[in-house]
Amino acid sequence: MARFQYQALSASGDVVAGEIDGPDLESVIARLNDQALLPIRATEKREGAGFTLDLSFGGRGGFRRGDLPLFVQQLTRLLKASLPLDRALEILTTLLEDKRARRIVNKVLEAVRDGSSLAEAMAQQPDAFPNVCISMVRAGEEGGALRPVLTRVGEFLVRSEAIREKVISALIYPAVLMLAAIGSIVLILTFVLPQFEAMFQDAGSKLPAATRLVMAASLVLREDWWVLLLTIAIFAGGLQFLLRRPGVLALRDRITLRLPILGGLLTRFEAARFSRSLGVLLANGVPAARALALAGATVGNRVFTGAIETLAARFKEGEGLATSLEETGCFPNLAIQLIQIGEETGRLDDMLQEIADIYDQEVERALERLLALLVPGITIFMGVIVALIMAAVMTAMVSINDLVT
Repeated sequence: MARFQYQALSASGDVVAGEIDGPDLESVIARLNDQALLPIRATEKREGAGFTLDLSFGGRGGFRRGDLPLFVQQLTRLLKASLPLDRALEILTTLLEDKRARRIVNKVLEAVRDGSSLAEAMAQQPDAFPNVCISMVRAGEEGGALRPVLTRVGEFLVRSEAIREKVISALIYPAVLMLAAIGSIVLILTFVLPQFEAMFQDAGSKLPAATRLVMAASLVLREDWWVLLLTIAIFAGGLQFLLRRPGVLALRDRITLRLPILGGLLTRFEAARFSRSLGVLLANGVPAARALALAGATVGNRVFTGAIETLAARFKEGEGLATSLEETGCFPNLAIQLIQIGEETGRLDDMLQEIADIYDQEVERALERLLALLVPGITIFMGVIVALIMAAVMTAMVSINDLVT
């Protein structure tokens, strides 16, 4: 029997907190419901859990890692209890433990009380709320379906956070392997190769081209390392400056979609995001033309955004959704076929949700396969580099007598 800490909303609208025993979380939630309490949060109490280490690398103006999905889920539960939006936000300011999260929610609450919509209040804090979250909330408010849309947003954020955690966990070993391999190469170039410098000095231009290249790299790394670091810093700064320009961003999005593996992954991800948003809007009575415009705002890739704008224009002229999607050339064939079936059967919203589920699963499986291939890929790549360096040295050593004569 475990002990759980809970916070719940009473029938009078007050927040109550306490502890309760139960075999699992589901049983605790059922007991709270029997007591006419709406559970907001319930977590197992663990001994010695008073100290936590925050390893978040997010921006200073945003939520800590994992707090944004929690905020959306708690807000959804409060709104489902028929509380007004401002009252729900006010309650959340007392529930959130992180000071930064409370400050964000307080700003949202102030904006809502000043007459802003929830989406407008979120948009005032771009560091805290991603564009897809703001766009979906705006769509839900315009369609009168804020609660179901928030439910979808919460599911999307939880799924994204789970994938992110899985990717980070899977990348720890490859990152350590990469650092060890780079360290080994630097060690060879800066400490091992200089031992052969005097031996090769008399050979001069007679050395094989590969050997001369390796020795030059060793010299640069030892004597001009600061120039190398400065070059990398200038390149990174220039790249960051260029990526602020809309034209460069559009070019980047076009290039990424054409990459062999990453392009297909991004296509499926954007198709899933667009389909889920559009399906939620249509299911809640938003007119199709307006739903297309709102769903297009949830997409992150500019190529897809332009294609959806073209799609919306053609749809207004009377073309079918599946036909218009096919003409854009951006969406996968399976999505087009399923949308056509949805239009023919009158179940377009359900079919759009099915498309989103299919592609979400495909993206997750593809990420798992890529991460599984990453470690052997890094091992082989770094092994080849070390082998080439050693081969260049050994080739010169084997023929050293011929080179100096």
